Amino acid sequence: MREALLRLPLIINIRQFMSLGDDLQTAMRKSATVAGEQSYDKTALAPIIQWANSEKALDLGIRVESLVDEAVAAKQVRRARDDQARVAFLSHSSKDKRFVRKLAADLVANGIKVWLDEQRILVGDSIPEKIAQGLAESDFSLIILSEYSVNSDWVKKELSGALVREIERRKVTVMPIRIDSAKIAESIADKKYADFADSYNAGLRDLLESIKAREVTANDGK
Repeated sequence: MREALLRLPLIINIRQFMSLGDDLQTAMRKSATVAGEQSYDKTALAPIIQWANSEKALDLGIRVESLVDEAVAAKQVRRARDDQARVAFLSHSSKDKRFVRKLAADLVANGIKVWLDEQRILVGDSIPEKIAQGLAESDFSLIILSEYSVNSDWVKKELSGALVREIERRKVTVMPIRIDSAKIAESIADKKYADFADSYNAGLRDLLESIKAREVTANDGK
């Protein structure tokens, strides 16, 4: 609930003005002006402000890192309740959407839940923040390697050694998937990849076996 509030443009603007030193009432008025309100009425905003206060969404101490930590905690609860559940985050270039959609459908058909940006990121969401939370909620990060993705600034960032280590610190297993002759990044060169380049079915079979063979528990996330 707090996450949804933090994504609202009104709350985002109020927090920004408050971080610059304005009190709540001044921040509310300025935010309404930014939103194009011609006749500001603070009583009209009272219900959402009350809701935001109840969820501590106007607490400037609440940051994305807190939300990510909450996502990790929620994952541990999920694992404790159902140690057979698996959630896979799909990291990819937008130019590989056709492959990614097919893979997502096949994973779901085999009992693997997926985190796919076009399904989870809504208009107005902060993309980096939403992706950070998606990764934290997932058990596996499936990085689609292609001629397109290895040249994508976004995927390059996700393949950086520091980020790979941070992902794994969150108890998320990184699994490379190669779909053409793309070069494997140095940061994950030591990892076996699922090879879809020659045979989609063989690559899918290898990937499913690897995902289902890995134990995920509330304690160690392996």
